[in-house]
Amino acid sequence: MDEAVLTALIAAGAAIGGGALTGVFTFAAAKRQADAAWAAGERQAAAAWEAGRQQAAAAWDAGQLQATAQLDVARRTLTEQTLANQRALRRAAYVTYLSRTDSAQQALAAWQNAIGTTDEAPRRREYDAAMAEAGEALNVVRLEGPDPVSAAAETLRDSLAANAPGTGHAVAQEAFLAAARAALTPA
Repeated sequence: MDEAVLTALIAAGAAIGGGALTGVFTFAAAKRQADAAWAAGERQAAAAWEAGRQQAAAAWDAGQLQATAQLDVARRTLTEQTLANQRALRRAAYVTYLSRTDSAQQALAAWQNAIGTTDEAPRRREYDAAMAEAGEALNVVRLEGPDPVSAAAETLRDSLAANAPGTGHAVAQEAFLAAARAALTPA
């Protein structure tokens, strides 16, 4: 073989070997680059997933806080309405009781003024009827309460008894009014 052919074959072999070696290094570099890109993509996807999860958790927590706040407002509103209704019922019961005891006081005075006259018996029946109505109203006050008002109401009723001293009614009525006002005053 001639030296020129041999040189050409060596040069060709070197070129092919060099090309193959370059191809191997290029392939390895490309594989490393692809692996790095894949890993970066996975990290980016994991970070996006975590950010989305945290955002969803924060939205859930915010929704729960808002729902709790709305329930609390609704609960307070309902409680205030219930207390207002209770005060209105008590007020009506107390006013009715005061009206009935005033009627009984007037009937007692009319009966006591009629003792020894022909009007004594009808006035006594009017007094008994007025005391029965006051007793019915007292039962409503007992149901509505509270206990201090019920006790004051019973004392007021007792002051209207036929044998009760005349000055006790005004004191008992004032005590009932004070207890009723205290019960009706919002806390």
